[in-house]
Amino acid sequence: MIRSDEHAQALIAESEAWRIAEEARYSTPAPEPRPLLPEVEAAAPYPLEALAPLMRDAAQAIAEHVQAPLALAGQCVIGAGVYLAQTRVNAPHIHRQSGMPCSMFLLTLADSGDRKSECRRLAFKTADEAEEKARTEHRKACDEITSMAAGLKGKALEQFNAEHPLPFDPRTQYSDATYERIAGDMIRGASAASWDTDEGGQVLGGASLKADTRAATLGGLVKAFDTGAFERTRSHGNAEGSGFAYNRRLSVHLLAQAVTVAAALDDPLLRGQGFLPRFLFASPASLAGTRLLTADQLSRKAYADPRLQRYWARCEEISATPQAIDPQTGEVAPLVLELDAEAAADWLEFYNEVESEQSPLGKFGNLRPFAGRAGELVRRLAAVFACFEGQQQIDGECLRRAAVLVRHSLAEWSRYTDNEMVNPTLKQAAVLLEWLQLKQWRTFDARKLQREGPSIVRKAAKQRDKLLAILVDHHQLLTSDSKQFSLNPLSTPATPATKPTEQSTFSCDYFATGRDISPACPP
Repeated sequence: MIRSDEHAQALIAESEAWRIAEEARYSTPAPEPRPLLPEVEAAAPYPLEALAPLMRDAAQAIAEHVQAPLALAGQCVIGAGVYLAQTRVNAPHIHRQSGMPCSMFLLTLADSGDRKSECRRLAFKTADEAEEKARTEHRKACDEITSMAAGLKGKALEQFNAEHPLPFDPRTQYSDATYERIAGDMIRGASAASWDTDEGGQVLGGASLKADTRAATLGGLVKAFDTGAFERTRSHGNAEGSGFAYNRRLSVHLLAQAVTVAAALDDPLLRGQGFLPRFLFASPASLAGTRLLTADQLSRKAYADPRLQRYWARCEEISATPQAIDPQTGEVAPLVLELDAEAAADWLEFYNEVESEQSPLGKFGNLRPFAGRAGELVRRLAAVFACFEGQQQIDGECLRRAAVLVRHSLAEWSRYTDNEMVNPTLKQAAVLLEWLQLKQWRTFDARKLQREGPSIVRKAAKQRDKLLAILVDHHQLLTSDSKQFSLNPLSTPATPATKPTEQSTFSCDYFATGRDISPACPP
Protein backbone atom coordinates (compact mmCIF):
# COMPACT_ATOMS: atom_id res chain seq x y z
CA MET A 1 0.00 0.00 0.00
CA ILE A 2 1.47 3.37 -1.05
CA ARG A 3 1.04 6.08 1.59
CA SER A 4 0.62 9.76 0.72
CA ASP A 5 3.48 12.15 1.49
CA GLU A 6 1.37 13.78 4.17
CA HIS A 7 0.70 10.48 5.88
CA ALA A 8 4.35 9.47 5.70
CA GLN A 9 5.44 12.79 7.20
CA ALA A 10 2.94 12.34 10.04
CA LEU A 11 4.35 8.90 10.80
CA ILE A 12 7.90 10.26 10.78
CA ALA A 13 6.92 13.11 13.09
CA GLU A 14 5.19 10.71 15.49
CA SER A 15 8.17 8.40 15.50
CA GLU A 16 10.55 11.29 16.13
CA ALA A 17 8.40 12.58 18.97
CA TRP A 18 8.41 9.16 20.60
CA ARG A 19 12.21 8.93 20.16
CA ILE A 20 12.67 12.29 21.84
CA ALA A 21 10.34 11.30 24.66
CA GLU A 22 12.19 8.02 25.20
CA GLU A 23 15.54 9.81 25.26
CA ALA A 24 14.17 12.28 27.76
CA ARG A 25 12.80 9.44 29.81
CA TYR A 26 16.24 7.90 30.31
CA SER A 27 18.22 11.12 30.54
CA THR A 28 15.93 13.16 32.78
CA PRO A 29 13.66 11.56 35.36
CA ALA A 30 10.01 12.16 34.53
CA PRO A 31 8.15 14.29 37.08
CA GLU A 32 5.90 12.42 39.48
CA PRO A 33 2.32 12.67 38.20
CA ARG A 34 -0.29 14.12 40.52
CA PRO A 35 -3.71 12.41 40.88
CA LEU A 36 -6.49 14.05 38.90
CA LEU A 37 -9.27 12.96 41.20
CA PRO A 38 -9.37 13.03 45.00
CA GLU A 39 -9.23 9.86 46.99
CA VAL A 40 -12.72 8.43 47.33
CA GLU A 41 -14.24 6.20 49.93
CA ALA A 42 -14.31 2.53 49.00
CA ALA A 43 -17.55 0.61 48.82
CA ALA A 44 -18.65 -0.75 52.17
CA PRO A 45 -18.61 -4.54 52.50
CA TYR A 46 -21.90 -5.97 51.26
CA PRO A 47 -24.02 -7.22 54.20
CA LEU A 48 -24.57 -10.71 52.78
CA GLU A 49 -25.80 -12.02 56.15
CA ALA A 50 -28.81 -9.73 55.88
CA LEU A 51 -30.36 -11.74 53.05
CA ALA A 52 -32.96 -14.39 53.80
CA PRO A 53 -31.05 -17.65 54.51
CA LEU A 54 -31.70 -19.49 51.22
CA MET A 55 -31.11 -16.27 49.28
CA ARG A 56 -27.92 -15.59 51.22
CA ASP A 57 -26.52 -19.05 50.48
CA ALA A 58 -27.44 -18.71 46.80
CA ALA A 59 -25.75 -15.30 46.51
CA GLN A 60 -22.62 -16.66 48.19
CA ALA A 61 -22.57 -19.62 45.77
CA ILE A 62 -23.11 -17.40 42.73
CA ALA A 63 -20.32 -15.05 43.79
CA GLU A 64 -17.96 -17.98 44.29
CA HIS A 65 -18.71 -19.79 41.03
CA VAL A 66 -18.84 -16.66 38.88
CA GLN A 67 -16.08 -14.86 40.80
CA ALA A 68 -18.16 -11.72 41.03
CA PRO A 69 -18.70 -9.15 43.80
CA LEU A 70 -21.07 -10.27 46.55
CA ALA A 71 -23.17 -7.15 46.07
CA LEU A 72 -23.76 -8.02 42.42
CA ALA A 73 -24.83 -11.58 43.26
CA GLY A 74 -26.95 -10.36 46.18
CA GLN A 75 -28.82 -7.77 44.15
CA CYS A 76 -29.58 -10.36 41.44
CA VAL A 77 -30.99 -12.78 44.00
CA ILE A 78 -33.13 -10.02 45.52
CA GLY A 79 -34.35 -9.12 42.02
CA ALA A 80 -35.45 -12.72 41.43
CA GLY A 81 -37.20 -12.78 44.81
CA VAL A 82 -39.07 -9.57 43.99
CA TYR A 83 -40.17 -11.01 40.63
CA LEU A 84 -41.71 -14.03 42.38
CA ALA A 85 -43.28 -12.12 45.26
CA GLN A 86 -44.87 -9.15 43.50
CA THR A 87 -48.00 -11.04 42.32
CA ARG A 88 -48.36 -13.09 45.53
CA VAL A 89 -48.06 -10.64 48.45
CA ASN A 90 -48.48 -6.97 49.20
CA ALA A 91 -46.25 -5.00 51.54
CA PRO A 92 -47.86 -3.21 54.50
CA HIS A 93 -48.53 0.51 54.12
CA ILE A 94 -48.91 2.94 57.01
CA HIS A 95 -52.20 4.39 55.78
CA ARG A 96 -53.61 1.98 53.18
CA GLN A 97 -55.46 -1.09 54.42
CA SER A 98 -54.85 -2.80 51.07
CA GLY A 99 -51.11 -2.26 51.48
CA MET A 100 -48.80 -1.43 48.59
CA PRO A 101 -46.93 -3.43 45.94
CA CYS A 102 -43.82 -5.24 47.13
CA SER A 103 -42.36 -4.54 43.68
CA MET A 104 -38.94 -2.91 43.86
CA PHE A 105 -36.48 -1.05 41.66
CA LEU A 106 -32.86 -2.25 41.90
CA LEU A 107 -29.72 -0.74 40.34
CA THR A 108 -26.25 -2.26 40.51
CA LEU A 109 -23.16 -0.70 38.92
CA ALA A 110 -20.47 -3.04 37.64
CA ASP A 111 -17.73 -2.66 35.05
CA SER A 112 -17.66 -4.43 31.72
CA GLY A 113 -16.34 -7.92 32.34
CA ASP A 114 -17.55 -8.07 35.96
CA ARG A 115 -19.90 -10.93 34.95
CA LYS A 116 -23.22 -9.21 35.39
CA SER A 117 -24.98 -11.49 32.90
CA GLU A 118 -23.81 -14.70 34.53
CA CYS A 119 -24.86 -13.57 38.01
CA ARG A 120 -28.27 -12.66 36.71
CA ARG A 121 -28.61 -15.94 34.78
CA LEU A 122 -28.01 -18.10 37.84
CA ALA A 123 -30.26 -15.99 40.08
CA PHE A 124 -33.15 -15.96 37.59
CA LYS A 125 -32.71 -19.54 36.31
CA THR A 126 -36.16 -20.86 37.26
CA ALA A 127 -37.94 -17.66 36.22
CA ASP A 128 -36.20 -17.65 32.85
CA GLU A 129 -37.05 -21.30 32.21
CA ALA A 130 -40.73 -20.74 33.04
CA GLU A 131 -40.82 -17.66 30.81
CA GLU A 132 -39.23 -19.53 27.91
CA LYS A 133 -41.73 -22.38 28.26
CA ALA A 134 -44.72 -20.01 28.35
CA ARG A 135 -43.51 -18.09 25.29
CA THR A 136 -42.85 -21.30 23.35
CA GLU A 137 -46.34 -22.61 24.07
CA HIS A 138 -47.83 -19.24 23.12
CA ARG A 139 -45.96 -19.23 19.81
CA LYS A 140 -47.17 -22.75 19.03
CA ALA A 141 -50.77 -21.80 19.80
CA CYS A 142 -50.52 -18.70 17.58
CA ASP A 143 -48.94 -20.69 14.73
CA GLU A 144 -51.72 -23.28 14.93
CA ILE A 145 -54.43 -20.65 14.64
CA THR A 146 -52.58 -18.87 11.83
CA SER A 147 -52.19 -22.10 9.86
CA MET A 148 -55.90 -22.83 10.26
CA ALA A 149 -56.66 -19.44 8.71
CA ALA A 150 -54.44 -20.07 5.70
CA GLY A 151 -56.40 -19.71 2.48
CA LEU A 152 -59.30 -17.81 4.04
CA LYS A 153 -60.15 -14.38 2.67
CA GLY A 154 -62.63 -11.58 3.09
CA LYS A 155 -65.58 -12.19 5.38
CA ALA A 156 -64.57 -15.77 6.01
CA LEU A 157 -61.24 -14.63 7.37
CA GLU A 158 -62.89 -11.91 9.48
CA GLN A 159 -65.31 -14.41 10.96
CA PHE A 160 -62.55 -16.91 11.67
CA ASN A 161 -60.42 -14.28 13.42
CA ALA A 162 -63.40 -13.20 15.52
CA GLU A 163 -64.04 -16.78 16.60
CA HIS A 164 -60.37 -17.70 17.09
CA PRO A 165 -58.56 -14.73 18.68
CA LEU A 166 -54.85 -15.15 19.24
CA PRO A 167 -54.01 -15.96 22.87
CA PHE A 168 -52.64 -13.12 24.97
CA ASP A 169 -48.86 -12.77 25.03
CA PRO A 170 -47.66 -14.29 28.35
CA ARG A 171 -44.50 -12.15 28.44
CA THR A 172 -43.55 -11.00 31.92
CA GLN A 173 -39.84 -10.21 31.40
CA TYR A 174 -38.56 -7.30 29.34
CA SER A 175 -34.92 -6.61 28.57
CA ASP A 176 -34.80 -4.59 25.35
CA ALA A 177 -37.91 -2.46 25.87
CA THR A 178 -39.22 1.01 26.61
CA TYR A 179 -41.64 2.27 29.22
CA GLU A 180 -44.12 2.97 26.42
CA ARG A 181 -44.11 -0.69 25.39
CA ILE A 182 -44.56 -1.95 28.94
CA ALA A 183 -47.34 0.55 29.70
CA GLY A 184 -49.12 -0.42 26.48
CA ASP A 185 -48.99 -4.11 27.37
CA MET A 186 -50.38 -3.38 30.85
CA ILE A 187 -53.25 -1.40 29.37
CA ARG A 188 -53.96 -4.23 26.93
CA GLY A 189 -54.27 -6.75 29.74
CA ALA A 190 -50.87 -7.74 31.20
CA SER A 191 -50.82 -7.97 34.98
CA ALA A 192 -47.15 -7.92 35.96
CA ALA A 193 -43.74 -7.42 34.44
CA SER A 194 -40.07 -7.20 35.29
CA TRP A 195 -37.94 -4.71 33.36
CA ASP A 196 -34.76 -6.65 33.77
CA THR A 197 -31.54 -6.06 31.85
CA ASP A 198 -27.78 -6.21 32.23
CA GLU A 199 -27.58 -3.20 29.90
CA GLY A 200 -29.05 -0.71 32.35
CA GLY A 201 -27.55 2.20 30.43
CA GLN A 202 -30.09 1.54 27.67
CA VAL A 203 -32.86 2.20 30.19
CA LEU A 204 -31.49 5.17 32.14
CA GLY A 205 -29.80 6.66 29.08
CA GLY A 206 -32.24 5.43 26.44
CA ALA A 207 -34.89 7.14 24.35
CA SER A 208 -37.59 6.99 27.04
CA LEU A 209 -35.59 9.21 29.41
CA LYS A 210 -34.09 11.51 26.79
CA ALA A 211 -37.16 12.42 24.79
CA ASP A 212 -39.34 15.48 25.30
CA THR A 213 -41.79 13.29 27.22
CA ARG A 214 -39.29 12.06 29.79
CA ALA A 215 -40.98 13.93 32.65
CA ALA A 216 -44.19 12.06 31.83
CA THR A 217 -42.26 8.78 31.57
CA LEU A 218 -40.68 9.32 34.98
CA GLY A 219 -44.08 10.19 36.41
CA GLY A 220 -45.49 7.00 34.94
CA LEU A 221 -42.72 4.86 36.41
CA VAL A 222 -43.13 6.46 39.82
CA LYS A 223 -46.89 5.86 39.74
CA ALA A 224 -46.35 2.24 38.66
CA PHE A 225 -44.00 1.76 41.62
CA ASP A 226 -46.32 3.40 44.14
CA THR A 227 -49.69 1.93 43.23
CA GLY A 228 -49.33 -0.22 40.10
CA ALA A 229 -51.35 2.21 37.97
CA PHE A 230 -50.70 2.90 34.27
CA GLU A 231 -52.40 5.49 32.06
CA ARG A 232 -51.86 6.78 28.53
CA THR A 233 -53.80 9.24 26.39
CA ARG A 234 -53.18 9.14 22.66
CA SER A 235 -54.58 10.93 19.63
CA HIS A 236 -57.85 9.75 18.07
CA GLY A 237 -55.85 8.09 15.34
CA ASN A 238 -54.10 5.93 17.93
CA ALA A 239 -56.98 5.08 20.23
CA GLU A 240 -55.75 1.52 20.68
CA GLY A 241 -52.74 2.85 22.57
CA SER A 242 -54.86 4.84 25.02
CA GLY A 243 -56.38 3.63 28.25
CA PHE A 244 -55.61 2.85 31.86
CA ALA A 245 -54.83 -0.11 34.07
CA TYR A 246 -54.89 -0.36 37.84
CA ASN A 247 -53.23 -2.65 40.37
CA ARG A 248 -50.53 -3.94 38.07
CA ARG A 249 -47.02 -4.80 39.17
CA LEU A 250 -43.72 -3.61 37.70
CA SER A 251 -40.29 -4.39 39.12
CA VAL A 252 -37.10 -2.95 37.62
CA HIS A 253 -33.76 -4.74 37.88
CA LEU A 254 -30.90 -2.90 36.19
CA LEU A 255 -27.25 -3.92 35.96
CA ALA A 256 -25.16 -1.20 34.35
CA GLN A 257 -21.65 0.10 33.77
CA ALA A 258 -21.09 3.30 35.71
CA VAL A 259 -19.92 5.18 32.61
CA THR A 260 -23.19 4.45 30.78
CA VAL A 261 -25.42 5.86 33.53
CA ALA A 262 -23.23 8.59 35.05
CA ALA A 263 -25.15 11.43 33.39
CA ALA A 264 -28.51 9.95 34.38
CA LEU A 265 -27.51 9.45 38.02
CA ASP A 266 -26.42 13.10 38.17
CA ASP A 267 -29.65 14.34 36.54
CA PRO A 268 -31.60 16.61 38.95
CA LEU A 269 -34.92 15.56 37.37
CA LEU A 270 -34.32 11.85 37.96
CA ARG A 271 -33.37 12.60 41.55
CA GLY A 272 -35.87 15.32 42.35
CA GLN A 273 -38.90 13.59 40.83
CA GLY A 274 -38.29 10.64 43.12
CA PHE A 275 -37.34 8.11 40.46
CA LEU A 276 -33.77 7.30 41.56
CA PRO A 277 -34.61 7.45 45.30
CA ARG A 278 -36.87 4.43 44.78
CA PHE A 279 -33.91 2.23 43.79
CA LEU A 280 -32.08 -0.17 46.07
CA PHE A 281 -28.54 0.66 45.01
CA ALA A 282 -25.13 -1.02 45.07
CA SER A 283 -21.84 -0.07 43.44
CA PRO A 284 -19.23 -2.67 44.42
CA ALA A 285 -15.56 -2.56 43.54
CA SER A 286 -14.47 -4.71 40.61
CA LEU A 287 -12.66 -7.99 41.25
CA ALA A 288 -10.83 -7.84 37.91
CA GLY A 289 -7.21 -8.89 38.32
CA THR A 290 -7.91 -11.09 41.36
CA ARG A 291 -10.07 -13.81 39.81
CA LEU A 292 -7.39 -16.48 39.45
CA LEU A 293 -8.59 -20.05 38.95
CA THR A 294 -7.40 -23.32 40.44
CA ALA A 295 -7.86 -26.81 39.07
CA ASP A 296 -10.31 -27.52 41.90
CA GLN A 297 -12.44 -24.53 40.95
CA LEU A 298 -12.58 -25.67 37.34
CA SER A 299 -14.02 -29.01 38.42
CA ARG A 300 -16.82 -27.43 40.48
CA LYS A 301 -20.13 -26.88 38.69
CA ALA A 302 -22.67 -24.29 39.75
CA TYR A 303 -25.59 -26.53 38.82
CA ALA A 304 -24.38 -29.22 41.24
CA ASP A 305 -23.96 -26.83 44.17
CA PRO A 306 -26.49 -27.83 46.87
CA ARG A 307 -26.89 -24.19 47.93
CA LEU A 308 -28.15 -23.24 44.47
CA GLN A 309 -30.22 -26.40 44.17
CA ARG A 310 -32.04 -25.56 47.41
CA TYR A 311 -32.56 -21.98 46.24
CA TRP A 312 -33.90 -23.04 42.83
CA ALA A 313 -36.19 -25.59 44.47
CA ARG A 314 -37.66 -22.86 46.65
CA CYS A 315 -38.13 -20.60 43.61
CA GLU A 316 -40.02 -23.41 41.87
CA GLU A 317 -42.20 -23.94 44.96
CA ILE A 318 -43.16 -20.27 44.96
CA SER A 319 -43.83 -20.34 41.20
CA ALA A 320 -46.21 -23.26 41.73
CA THR A 321 -48.36 -21.26 44.18
CA PRO A 322 -51.29 -19.24 42.77
CA GLN A 323 -50.78 -15.63 41.76
CA ALA A 324 -53.34 -13.18 43.14
CA ILE A 325 -54.52 -12.05 39.69
CA ASP A 326 -58.20 -11.45 38.87
CA PRO A 327 -58.87 -13.37 35.63
CA GLN A 328 -61.54 -10.87 34.57
CA THR A 329 -59.74 -7.57 35.16
CA GLY A 330 -56.09 -8.64 35.25
CA GLU A 331 -55.66 -6.71 38.50
CA VAL A 332 -53.25 -7.97 41.15
CA ALA A 333 -54.80 -8.02 44.62
CA PRO A 334 -52.74 -10.14 47.03
CA LEU A 335 -53.08 -10.38 50.80
CA VAL A 336 -51.03 -7.92 52.83
CA LEU A 337 -48.19 -9.32 54.90
CA GLU A 338 -48.56 -7.26 58.07
CA LEU A 339 -45.79 -6.44 60.54
CA ASP A 340 -45.92 -8.31 63.81
CA ALA A 341 -45.47 -6.32 67.02
CA GLU A 342 -41.70 -6.74 67.12
CA ALA A 343 -41.29 -5.79 63.45
CA ALA A 344 -43.52 -2.74 63.90
CA ALA A 345 -41.39 -1.52 66.82
CA ASP A 346 -38.15 -2.09 64.89
CA TRP A 347 -39.49 -0.31 61.81
CA LEU A 348 -40.57 2.70 63.89
CA GLU A 349 -37.11 2.97 65.42
CA PHE A 350 -35.48 2.70 61.97
CA TYR A 351 -37.80 5.32 60.48
CA ASN A 352 -37.22 7.83 63.28
CA GLU A 353 -33.43 7.37 63.12
CA VAL A 354 -33.30 8.01 59.38
CA GLU A 355 -35.74 10.91 59.64
CA SER A 356 -33.68 12.62 62.35
CA GLU A 357 -30.56 12.38 60.17
CA GLN A 358 -32.19 14.39 57.36
CA SER A 359 -31.59 17.70 59.12
CA PRO A 360 -29.07 20.07 57.43
CA LEU A 361 -26.30 18.77 59.72
CA GLY A 362 -27.38 15.14 59.62
CA LYS A 363 -25.60 12.40 57.67
CA PHE A 364 -28.48 12.31 55.16
CA GLY A 365 -28.85 16.07 54.90
CA ASN A 366 -27.73 16.03 51.27
CA LEU A 367 -29.62 12.81 50.56
CA ARG A 368 -33.15 13.66 51.66
CA PRO A 369 -35.09 12.26 48.68
CA PHE A 370 -33.32 8.91 49.16
CA ALA A 371 -33.54 8.80 52.95
CA GLY A 372 -37.19 9.81 52.75
CA ARG A 373 -37.95 6.57 50.86
CA ALA A 374 -35.95 4.29 53.16
CA GLY A 375 -38.84 3.33 55.42
CA GLU A 376 -41.01 2.27 52.49
CA LEU A 377 -38.20 0.27 50.89
CA VAL A 378 -37.64 -1.60 54.16
CA ARG A 379 -41.30 -2.66 54.27
CA ARG A 380 -41.25 -3.82 50.66
CA LEU A 381 -38.02 -5.77 51.00
CA ALA A 382 -39.17 -7.33 54.27
CA ALA A 383 -42.34 -8.52 52.51
CA VAL A 384 -40.21 -10.12 49.77
CA PHE A 385 -38.12 -11.93 52.40
CA ALA A 386 -41.20 -13.11 54.26
CA CYS A 387 -42.75 -14.39 51.04
CA PHE A 388 -39.59 -16.27 50.12
CA GLU A 389 -39.53 -17.88 53.56
CA GLY A 390 -43.23 -18.80 53.43
CA GLN A 391 -44.27 -16.58 56.34
CA GLN A 392 -47.76 -15.21 56.84
CA GLN A 393 -46.47 -12.13 58.67
CA ILE A 394 -43.34 -10.00 58.61
CA ASP A 395 -41.44 -10.77 61.77
CA GLY A 396 -38.73 -8.73 63.45
CA GLU A 397 -35.89 -10.66 61.88
CA CYS A 398 -37.16 -10.10 58.32
CA LEU A 399 -37.64 -6.43 59.09
CA ARG A 400 -34.16 -5.98 60.56
CA ARG A 401 -32.52 -7.82 57.66
CA ALA A 402 -34.30 -5.55 55.20
CA ALA A 403 -33.24 -2.49 57.21
CA VAL A 404 -29.58 -3.51 57.01
CA LEU A 405 -29.74 -3.75 53.21
CA VAL A 406 -31.54 -0.43 52.86
CA ARG A 407 -28.93 1.20 55.12
CA HIS A 408 -26.26 -0.22 52.83
CA SER A 409 -28.07 1.25 49.82
CA LEU A 410 -28.23 4.66 51.49
CA ALA A 411 -24.52 4.49 52.29
CA GLU A 412 -23.80 3.62 48.66
CA TRP A 413 -25.97 6.48 47.38
CA SER A 414 -24.16 8.84 49.76
CA ARG A 415 -20.75 7.60 48.63
CA TYR A 416 -21.69 7.87 44.96
CA THR A 417 -23.14 11.36 45.44
CA ASP A 418 -19.99 12.55 47.22
CA ASN A 419 -17.85 11.21 44.39
CA GLU A 420 -20.02 12.98 41.83
CA MET A 421 -19.28 16.36 43.46
CA VAL A 422 -15.76 16.31 41.99
CA ASN A 423 -15.04 19.13 39.51
CA PRO A 424 -16.60 17.93 36.21
CA THR A 425 -13.64 19.22 34.16
CA LEU A 426 -11.26 17.11 36.23
CA LYS A 427 -13.49 14.11 35.64
CA GLN A 428 -13.40 14.78 31.90
CA ALA A 429 -9.60 15.00 32.02
CA ALA A 430 -9.53 11.66 33.85
CA VAL A 431 -11.75 10.14 31.16
CA LEU A 432 -9.39 11.44 28.46
CA LEU A 433 -6.34 10.07 30.29
CA GLU A 434 -8.00 6.68 30.66
CA TRP A 435 -8.80 6.70 26.94
CA LEU A 436 -5.19 7.54 26.03
CA GLN A 437 -3.91 4.75 28.26
CA LEU A 438 -6.40 2.25 26.88
CA LYS A 439 -5.55 3.13 23.27
CA GLN A 440 -1.82 3.19 24.12
CA TRP A 441 -1.29 6.61 22.58
CA ARG A 442 2.27 7.01 23.80
CA THR A 443 2.75 10.14 21.69
CA PHE A 444 0.36 12.30 19.70
CA ASP A 445 -0.22 15.85 18.58
CA ALA A 446 -3.17 18.06 19.44
CA ARG A 447 -4.68 17.95 15.95
CA LYS A 448 -4.66 14.17 15.83
CA LEU A 449 -6.36 14.07 19.23
CA GLN A 450 -9.16 16.34 18.07
CA ARG A 451 -9.51 14.38 14.84
CA GLU A 452 -9.37 10.83 16.22
CA GLY A 453 -9.81 11.14 19.96
CA PRO A 454 -12.91 10.60 22.14
CA SER A 455 -16.00 12.77 21.72
CA ILE A 456 -15.15 15.05 24.65
CA VAL A 457 -12.23 16.56 22.68
CA ARG A 458 -13.56 16.41 19.11
CA LYS A 459 -16.16 19.18 19.38
CA ALA A 460 -13.96 22.19 20.06
CA ALA A 461 -10.25 22.99 20.16
CA LYS A 462 -10.83 25.10 23.28
CA GLN A 463 -12.16 22.11 25.20
CA ARG A 464 -9.32 19.94 23.90
CA ASP A 465 -6.68 22.44 24.98
CA LYS A 466 -8.26 22.87 28.43
CA LEU A 467 -8.14 19.13 29.14
CA LEU A 468 -4.61 18.80 27.75
CA ALA A 469 -3.48 21.68 29.97
CA ILE A 470 -4.91 19.95 33.04
CA LEU A 471 -3.13 16.70 32.18
CA VAL A 472 0.14 18.55 31.63
CA ASP A 473 -0.29 20.51 34.86
CA HIS A 474 -0.77 17.24 36.74
CA HIS A 475 2.28 15.76 34.95
CA GLN A 476 0.15 13.01 33.43
CA LEU A 477 1.27 14.22 29.99
CA LEU A 478 4.66 15.64 29.00
CA THR A 479 5.21 18.34 26.39
CA SER A 480 7.78 20.93 25.45
CA ASP A 481 5.81 22.95 22.93
CA SER A 482 2.10 22.35 23.78
CA LYS A 483 1.72 20.69 20.39
CA GLN A 484 3.39 17.30 20.72
CA PHE A 485 2.47 15.27 23.81
CA SER A 486 3.59 11.99 25.34
CA LEU A 487 2.24 9.94 28.22
CA ASN A 488 4.28 10.21 31.36
CA PRO A 489 5.84 6.73 31.79
CA LEU A 490 5.07 7.01 35.51
CA SER A 491 1.37 7.68 34.87
CA THR A 492 -0.97 5.23 36.55
CA PRO A 493 -4.59 4.35 35.64
CA ALA A 494 -6.83 7.39 35.75
CA THR A 495 -9.44 5.95 38.08
CA PRO A 496 -9.41 7.61 41.51
CA ALA A 497 -7.71 5.96 44.42
CA THR A 498 -9.92 4.56 47.11
CA LYS A 499 -9.44 4.71 50.82
CA PRO A 500 -10.42 1.57 52.70
CA THR A 501 -13.48 1.35 54.88
CA GLU A 502 -13.63 -0.52 58.11
CA GLN A 503 -14.29 -4.23 57.55
CA SER A 504 -17.58 -5.07 59.17
CA THR A 505 -19.21 -8.22 60.38
CA PHE A 506 -22.76 -8.75 61.54
CA SER A 507 -22.94 -10.72 64.75
CA CYS A 508 -25.64 -13.24 65.59
CA ASP A 509 -26.73 -10.84 68.33
CA TYR A 510 -27.52 -8.23 65.71
CA PHE A 511 -30.17 -10.33 64.03
CA ALA A 512 -31.59 -11.30 67.38
CA THR A 513 -31.84 -7.75 68.69
CA GLY A 514 -31.28 -5.37 65.80
CA ARG A 515 -29.12 -3.19 68.00
CA ASP A 516 -25.57 -4.08 66.89
CA ILE A 517 -25.27 -1.45 64.19
CA SER A 518 -22.26 -1.89 61.91
CA PRO A 519 -20.05 1.03 60.81
CA ALA A 520 -20.58 -0.14 57.23
CA CYS A 521 -24.31 0.52 57.51
CA PRO A 522 -24.64 3.81 59.40
CA PRO A 523 -28.01 4.51 61.03
